Amino acid sequence: MFELEMLAAREGDCLWIRYGKRTAPKQILVDAGRGSTYKNDLRARLLALPKNQRTFELFVITHIDRDHIEGTLGLLEDPTLDVTFEEIWFNSYDHLKSAKLEAFGALQGERLTTALLKRRASWNKSWKGKAVALRGAALSKVKLPGGMTLTLLSPDRQKLRELIPSWEEECKDAGLVPGSKARRRELKGLEEFGAIDVEALAATKFDADTTRPNGTSIAMIAEYDGKKVLLGADAHVDRLLASLKTLAKGKKRVALDVIKVSHHGSDRNLSKELLEAIDCPEYLISTSGAYFKHPKAAALARILKFGGAKKTVAFNYRSKFTTIWDQAALKAKYSYQAIYPDKRSNGTLLVQLSK
Repeated sequence: MFELEMLAAREGDCLWIRYGKRTAPKQILVDAGRGSTYKNDLRARLLALPKNQRTFELFVITHIDRDHIEGTLGLLEDPTLDVTFEEIWFNSYDHLKSAKLEAFGALQGERLTTALLKRRASWNKSWKGKAVALRGAALSKVKLPGGMTLTLLSPDRQKLRELIPSWEEECKDAGLVPGSKARRRELKGLEEFGAIDVEALAATKFDADTTRPNGTSIAMIAEYDGKKVLLGADAHVDRLLASLKTLAKGKKRVALDVIKVSHHGSDRNLSKELLEAIDCPEYLISTSGAYFKHPKAAALARILKFGGAKKTVAFNYRSKFTTIWDQAALKAKYSYQAIYPDKRSNGTLLVQLSK
């Protein structure tokens, strides 16, 4: 069994991966969305697990954006939650500065760092306490119990260093990231959807995301039972392309089974070049469209135009930004399926890679 579930994380990510035996699966949690994600959904689901299944092999906190990190604060600070994480990946301020965590570091009062210091033995354990980051051209691989292999694609040391000057500004109130100037620009010009011109949208100039927190995203390929899933977090295109080129080993494309699209379908994190570097039939979009109005029409148009001959685009929310792609004429012309959750589970979508 290998399955990935996108939970209701509003505009963010909360991904629950299960693999191995269905009766006693191994588990990975990637981010925990907004605070409401933990309060309204994740906590109850964790407590509903049989006690012998309340162990996770890994909890990845990809970066400090609030739509990825906010729910983790409630989770890690909850004294009533009887759940064990064998390992937790997160890059703190100290990891940005150097290769190894200092005792407390510059952000002594930062809530997540404080919570993780209590779990120091499990924090970045596979990296011997150092940053979860690429070092040089080689891609690092980590093997988890049960046969799961994770290949790190992002970040690199330079992406981590670039965040240092703005950490204190970006990481207000216990490590949460306020909107940057670049993101405030994304709020303007909200599309009034009519007829969709996929060709024109796909041809729009690509303006790469340069926001520093997104550049530090922990992105990776999870591989189990012959299936590969790229978990893009909010990673930058240039870093992903460089890693994919290394992974391709001279081939034109890297074969994947599923990609969780970076930055919730932002047009600044999905380029023609990235799509042409992979061979993937299924694209996952995790967002309610709140706040940043994702997914962007140009990003979806690029998937339809450059994302392969036959593909599936799966959304975990029905919103005006996602339902516009549920058009028979578009699906026939660009050979794709659009998948949505049912009304009862809007915000949660299960993707089964193997039984």
